[in-house]
Amino acid sequence: MNKHQYLHNGVMMGVAFAGLLVAIPARAQAPQQDAPPKRDEAQGPSEIVVTATRQAQVASRVPISISAYSQESMDVRGIKSLADVARFTPGIRFGRSAGGASNNISIRGIASDAGAGTTGIYIDDTPIQIRGLGFSSDNTLPAIFDLERVEVLRGPQGTLFGAGSEGGTVRFITPQPNLDHFQTYDRAEIAAVAHGGVNWETGAAIGGPIVPQKLGFRISAWHRRDAGYIDHVDNQTGIVDDKNINQGDVTVLRGALTYAPDDDLKITLGITYQKRVTNASDNFFVGISDPGNGVFHTSTPEYRGSSDRWYQPSLNIQYNTGGVSITSISSYFQRMNRTGYSGTLYNLSYYQKCYLDGCGFQSTGPGGSTDAHPGPLYPFLTPTGIDKRLPYYLSPSHVTNTQRLVTQELRLQSSDPNARLNWVVGLFYQHSRQRSTDELVDPLGNSFFNAVFGQSLEDFFSYPLYGQDSYINNSVATESQIAGFANVTYGITEKLKIVAGGRYAESKFSVVNFADGSQNGSRTEGSGRKTDRPFTPKLGVNYQADRNNLFYASWSKGFRAAGANPPIPVTPCADDLAALGLNSAPGAYKSDKVTSWELGSKNKFFGGKVQIEASAYTSNWSNIQQIVNLPTCALRFIANLGTARSRGFDLQASLSPLRGVTLDLAAGYTDTHFTQDARLASQGQIVVLNGDAIEGPPWTLSVGGRYEFGIGGVDAFLRGDLQYQSRLRRPIPQRDPASASYDPGLIAPAATTFVSLRAGALVHGADISLFVDNLLDSAPRLALAHQDSSTLLFENATFRPRTIGITVTYRR
Repeated sequence: MNKHQYLHNGVMMGVAFAGLLVAIPARAQAPQQDAPPKRDEAQGPSEIVVTATRQAQVASRVPISISAYSQESMDVRGIKSLADVARFTPGIRFGRSAGGASNNISIRGIASDAGAGTTGIYIDDTPIQIRGLGFSSDNTLPAIFDLERVEVLRGPQGTLFGAGSEGGTVRFITPQPNLDHFQTYDRAEIAAVAHGGVNWETGAAIGGPIVPQKLGFRISAWHRRDAGYIDHVDNQTGIVDDKNINQGDVTVLRGALTYAPDDDLKITLGITYQKRVTNASDNFFVGISDPGNGVFHTSTPEYRGSSDRWYQPSLNIQYNTGGVSITSISSYFQRMNRTGYSGTLYNLSYYQKCYLDGCGFQSTGPGGSTDAHPGPLYPFLTPTGIDKRLPYYLSPSHVTNTQRLVTQELRLQSSDPNARLNWVVGLFYQHSRQRSTDELVDPLGNSFFNAVFGQSLEDFFSYPLYGQDSYINNSVATESQIAGFANVTYGITEKLKIVAGGRYAESKFSVVNFADGSQNGSRTEGSGRKTDRPFTPKLGVNYQADRNNLFYASWSKGFRAAGANPPIPVTPCADDLAALGLNSAPGAYKSDKVTSWELGSKNKFFGGKVQIEASAYTSNWSNIQQIVNLPTCALRFIANLGTARSRGFDLQASLSPLRGVTLDLAAGYTDTHFTQDARLASQGQIVVLNGDAIEGPPWTLSVGGRYEFGIGGVDAFLRGDLQYQSRLRRPIPQRDPASASYDPGLIAPAATTFVSLRAGALVHGADISLFVDNLLDSAPRLALAHQDSSTLLFENATFRPRTIGITVTYRR
């Protein structure tokens, strides 16, 4: 960042700071109460009330491994996204996966972006995770603003949360209108990003009674800009021509209305709208960047921006009668996600294969080019970018994913959590329709081929473009699920309880697909159907030794629905398929399952000054749905490959050794690896090998400390946090020389350390905090990738650079 940028950012931060102070609501100017409300964090994480078992209980009494964060506890930690939640939480990984998804969430090592999700993602009681139909099928994630809490449930949650919760479940719980008194929550922030621009956000929520005890509302609005820090350079001159291109914006609007005609009936109508827009991806070219010195450059001709827009209306009806609580949840979720991968680089990596050896469509490249004697323009992609000798070429990738989900759940449950017998039974129905369209828009394809190959693209592939697309793949999938579930907790004694539950479902999936365009070689069409009838049970035993000590053991199963593949064109992919021992790609893939055993305890010592929650587990994952890449034709399909075992532990602890001092610890260990060699045919190449890992850091550690003190009649605080993730030592299949998917250029992500500091004070009811995120300006290797094993151009992604700013939060 040059001196002019520093001056510009400093002026903006100064103006914003003054504006934020003025913006503190006038009601905050009233004399401060003798004892201001205690922060949620001071209560300790175990005191947050959760509904992970469909009963409202403090987390320390819930016999599963769970991390829960209220909005206030997230604010004091500076949590602004699920990526931040993952840094503080053992057992969860968030980030780019081997298949390319950038919002991939895995819990306890159960990670795959093939087919249906392995982690349940819920807004209140509605699952919203996406099925991987094509390239770039990313989950949407609600923004962290005006939430009641976020719950991370570790281990299979198939009984209460259904298919897709194999590794666990993440729940975003929204606040409900208060019928007794008014509440407000306001937050604003501005921050300077090293080597980049300026972040800012502003948002407000307010709610309360319209008719006391009868009718209430809550509304909120929030917008955030995340500054960019990657600069675009001209491919020919190397001069920066556009700065900070990877900025993004997110807007959230939410409203709810609650009507309670009497004490037993409550009806809540709510709606949430979110729009997230990015101008460019967070990838930079390795060969022209210097992350250690804050230089992040790319010369891609396409920025790969994205737009993700969704809304979700819901109706929640609760009725209590005779010791039984009846709950009905109806919701609709509609989403439009426009994104893409680097189509230009993808095409050039594929076309350079065609230039080299004909890539299955010609016997050789132009002029008799072969692997042994490549043509003069090979390679098209160099370590620093597109070869400057090539004519200008642009072929953007347009990926469109749409989701429409209708969900209905009806639950009956006991309403006294202290009763000897607690139970919940319910019915669940969901119908979803998803479309995935992947286009490689190639208007310059024919002119590029004429200049480089001596013939047009359409002549080389002997098949025309589809409009301007050299490739298009369109899938429309319909999925329906109906399930019945029950869970019972019975107290054998006052301290010893047993838990038994199960869920039986019928899941139907169908897909219709077509692919076309020159690269496909012909038009292919296909359809497929799969039906599953899984049963996911759970058994457990809990021993509440006293009010401070809970011990539990459980056995549970998780399930992921089956699906179908679009057809793979045989002509361009024949060699790849033959290497796997196949004549064609499988038309469908089966469901996979996880079986897990867990031991855990939740303990408080010294009057609650020391709190420890620990669990150890082992999970067996069978018939795993995985993506199989075909390197020559650059396509892929999903198949069931192998079994895996995941073992590890989760530990969370808080300590209050001195007045005003709180220390936090979250540590996790996960070892997930395949337990057998797997191939698609007896004579084919091995795709995964016994001992190969599933991507993810084995060790995670989060350590934090907070000191609260008074100064000049003001309550002040200091806080520091450090997160560490170890490097994965086992090879994944892509890094195992004996695997069919081996790529010698891929290097494992580095071990990472992330440090943040916060300092602030309560001034007239407003929390004013100065913060530094990524204090060390760490820029580790997180997502090294290239288009294929023969491509010399590598891209990478890393942490957002050091960010210094100020946050003002007001709640009442």
